[in-house]
Amino acid sequence: MYRYYKKGELDVMEYSFGSLIEFIEYLDHTPTNSSIWGYRDLESETGNFDFCQTRSLKEAKEFCKYGYHENFDKLVELKTSLEKYIKLSRKRSQQYNFYVGYAPDVKAYLEGNPLSMLNKQNPKRRHIDIYYNSAILGYVSTGQIYNRGAITLCLAEILENMGFTVGLNLFTMSEKNGQIHYAKFHVKHPGERLNIQKLYFPLCNPSFLRRLVFRLREQTPDIKASWTKGYGSTSDDYTIRRIIDLKDNDIVICQPSEMNVQGHDIVDDANAMFHYIDRFTSDEIELAHVKRLQR
Repeated sequence: MYRYYKKGELDVMEYSFGSLIEFIEYLDHTPTNSSIWGYRDLESETGNFDFCQTRSLKEAKEFCKYGYHENFDKLVELKTSLEKYIKLSRKRSQQYNFYVGYAPDVKAYLEGNPLSMLNKQNPKRRHIDIYYNSAILGYVSTGQIYNRGAITLCLAEILENMGFTVGLNLFTMSEKNGQIHYAKFHVKHPGERLNIQKLYFPLCNPSFLRRLVFRLREQTPDIKASWTKGYGSTSDDYTIRRIIDLKDNDIVICQPSEMNVQGHDIVDDANAMFHYIDRFTSDEIELAHVKRLQR
């Protein structure tokens, strides 16, 4: 769950949680690092509503565990509107004749062919992990946050329809004075359906970072005192790719500005994100340009 190690010149404090519930349970049962933080210094508890978008640490935990509903329809509407422009074609199983199968081939049986049963060969499904950066910079607009979230949800479905199994991991990564604080949260395992309601809070509410992950930093044993002044700077895409052990074609969803997501037109932002992703993946999963419907 937690390990401390060196990556080149950087010291990495890494957490990995199998679910959001596991994350909340860890927060509930782990003391703060009182040698670094005094009670009055705890930003996770003292941050104001405008900055955190929740009234307390307790409220943020409840939203993460039980669901967050305010403006949820906005995310669903954006995802639905984008899906109208995307043609999804599922890879079909190849049918062939064999001794056993799911249905008889009457013609083959009457001709005396011993391979008189129809069978299917499912295409081998390769795996891709999506890493979604939940650390939201202060100047990022609500439109950028929602568009990036809706496009990521569509992306997971696109990849599954292309024949891949898809895992979705939320993460945050920040750095300060040679230390990296990296936390990863598994929120969709291969074969599991997307639960948009469960993902809404960490995808779209800054309180996931500014209360819950800040509390995690306040509990981290190896963290240095310099983190009490600002909680670190959000890592850029270059640093993220140095730290995360990415496999071929794994996808990183980084800050909206790095992917040219403007937060206005969902189609323009989808094309910008897909173009950015294509730079780091093979031709095998090249994402098609999203075309507008003809009026």
